[in-house]
Amino acid sequence: MVKRFILTSLFSCLCMLQFPLSAKRRPQIPDSLLTISFEVNGVSFAMQRVEGGSFVMGATPDQYDPDMYTDKPAHLVFLSPFYIATTEVTNRLWKAVMPDRESLSPSGYPHNPISYVNWYDCQEFVRRLDSITGLPFRLPTEAEWEYAARGGEQSKAFRFAGDNCADSVGWTYTPSGNWTHPVARKHPNELGLYDMTGNVAEWCQDIYGAYTLSTKPDPLGADTGSFRVVRGSSYDECVANSHISVRRWHTPETATNYIGFRIALTLPDDPINQTAPESPALTRNIRIKGHKLHFSLVPVDSSFYISDEISVNLWRKIRHNEPPINEHGTAIGMSHQERVRFAEDCSRLASQPLSVATVAETDTALQKGVISPPQRKKGERSTRAIQRSRKTRKNLSPWTELVGVKLSLPDDPVLLELKGDTNEKRPLRLILHVL
Repeated sequence: MVKRFILTSLFSCLCMLQFPLSAKRRPQIPDSLLTISFEVNGVSFAMQRVEGGSFVMGATPDQYDPDMYTDKPAHLVFLSPFYIATTEVTNRLWKAVMPDRESLSPSGYPHNPISYVNWYDCQEFVRRLDSITGLPFRLPTEAEWEYAARGGEQSKAFRFAGDNCADSVGWTYTPSGNWTHPVARKHPNELGLYDMTGNVAEWCQDIYGAYTLSTKPDPLGADTGSFRVVRGSSYDECVANSHISVRRWHTPETATNYIGFRIALTLPDDPINQTAPESPALTRNIRIKGHKLHFSLVPVDSSFYISDEISVNLWRKIRHNEPPINEHGTAIGMSHQERVRFAEDCSRLASQPLSVATVAETDTALQKGVISPPQRKKGERSTRAIQRSRKTRKNLSPWTELVGVKLSLPDDPVLLELKGDTNEKRPLRLILHVL
């Protein structure tokens, strides 16, 4: 009798301890995050606000897999605020929006995610949802999807969407029983989003293309191509292929049992979007490793800021090597790849969308009088004088060759400059994109 009492007491204590331990593992969603709810024909769904910001997209150290190649190179991305659905579109919601089209999933369970939808089916769904709600729903872009899966500004650098253990946040091959499950049964990620690991993979808006080191804000994927991006793992993927940065692609006509989708939204009446735009400042100063870099506004249709010429001192602080120096103390002689790496490092350190100034952008800044033309050395001829000399010598060449004299033509400085960004003698400037 005494032994039974002791065993019963110990069991009760263990049960009391188990509940708080299991509850503690569930991620705490910050109260500051804003969730809005919608109802369509009796079916409700929620959209989670994702604050804009910058993040490194692709094969970051927490995601890196040497056998993967589609998520490289890792690159800096800047995003505006948006909303994304807390769950994948379910069979129930599909039927509420598309009553004339039966559930395409074999199971048809109301709370399981819809599958067997191609990219065009998703577009038709958001079109009808738009007409019902009057709001511009859409598929998320690939960058938005990854930023949200990582947890946005709340990210804790997990390998999977909300944890370093895939089974706690998603249905992957082993625990899923090789089938979809009702949404929101696993733990959410830092933003309160469910099933961004496992259950079904998800269509994105973008045309699939290889990653580049571009840092333009709100990227929209490749301009042309035959495939659409699919992100996230599914119930038939092993854990090794389920980390956040994994990319997949299919033709837009593809409809399979393991691909579904979730929706995104940018509210037209968002207070951020409704604020009257302020005139951009004529100059900007950005501090990078204690060095203040000065930028000037170039007033064109797509305005941008252009920096002063990059000094050798700043180059040394960022790249830790010794480039050649011109007579004004600016860095020259670097390859195009070195310049891109420098701009990428500056973007990361300053959390600003910086890129290498192209010949066209530099020329535009010169035409607008924002920057001064390079100073010529004493006795050095102007570009126009060299071009005039070339034209004169070219016209005289047929006549001088009759008497055995061949005139040499000087290199056209404009043609040399327009050869592209690989011109190593050109001073390096950075561009700050206006968000």
